[in-house]
Amino acid sequence: MRRISSPGSIHKGKMLSAVFYILALILLVTAVSALAACHKNISLQLEQGVPVAGNELAIVNLYLSSCVQYFALSAILIFCGYVLPRVAAQKLDLQPEASSPMLNGPIEAVSEEVDGSRQETEDTDFEEWGFKEREPE
Repeated sequence: MRRISSPGSIHKGKMLSAVFYILALILLVTAVSALAACHKNISLQLEQGVPVAGNELAIVNLYLSSCVQYFALSAILIFCGYVLPRVAAQKLDLQPEASSPMLNGPIEAVSEEVDGSRQETEDTDFEEWGFKEREPE
């Protein structure tokens, strides 16, 4: 039998997914603005006569350090927002329904009669460690 998932847990998964999407949108806006600023900076340098030849690595480095990381993090957040509700739904559906809190039924203590009184056998395990309660004299 599959467990019926509770609406509250699905709601939490959708809320966290929405948070990921909002953060991804913020990072996308930041990436686009950083890309525009980077392009403007390079254009101004080219207008001042800085040659492109020999500066290819500096140009690529400027793009990589200023805006590509925001695009990558935004893609990761979009992926997490997409996958999170599906993983949460599968995890809830795959959990077996427990019929009782214990796997095995309760175990009754085995007792022996010694000198007409009942003594539990579990006490003998603790006698070796010195934990047996002393009887009042």
